[in-house]
Amino acid sequence: MIAAGNSNPKSPTHNRQSTIPRRDFLALAGRGALWATLGASIVALIRFLGFAEPEPPSVFTLDVPQVYPIGTLTPVANGRAFIGRDERGLFAVLATCTHLGCRVAIRDYNSQPNQIFECPCHGSRFDASGAVLRGPAERPLARAALTLDAEGRVTLDLRQMVSADFRLAASNSG
Repeated sequence: MIAAGNSNPKSPTHNRQSTIPRRDFLALAGRGALWATLGASIVALIRFLGFAEPEPPSVFTLDVPQVYPIGTLTPVANGRAFIGRDERGLFAVLATCTHLGCRVAIRDYNSQPNQIFECPCHGSRFDASGAVLRGPAERPLARAALTLDAEGRVTLDLRQMVSADFRLAASNSG
């Protein structure tokens, strides 16, 4: 018979005494889990605080000038601008209200011969060229640069502002 507390020498696994007491092992495992959680939290916080919203594109290649009829305003660049065309050529009006930065929309009024821009936030109105018709906005809508690429298509650059009298010369056909 084998005495209690002795290990069986014939058994493949011997009951060895651990070199670290169970209480110390659990304390060490708890501290390790705490440090791992703290480290993961710090990494997550740094990634959260360092997040930057991706910039939307600012340069758009559009269609050929003949696509834009004289006397109309066409929304482009995901609604961030409008391409207008008059007898002198093409122009781009930004769709950002100069009052508080809301996005303006085109409104057709039966009493008005032309389309006008209206701010849905505070009611500012602008004519087809972007000039203020009714406040609270005090400045006209900004104008963006237009160029032609090598293939004859219109390129809109929302980063480059131009004066209100700028026009991109376009063929009168269309």
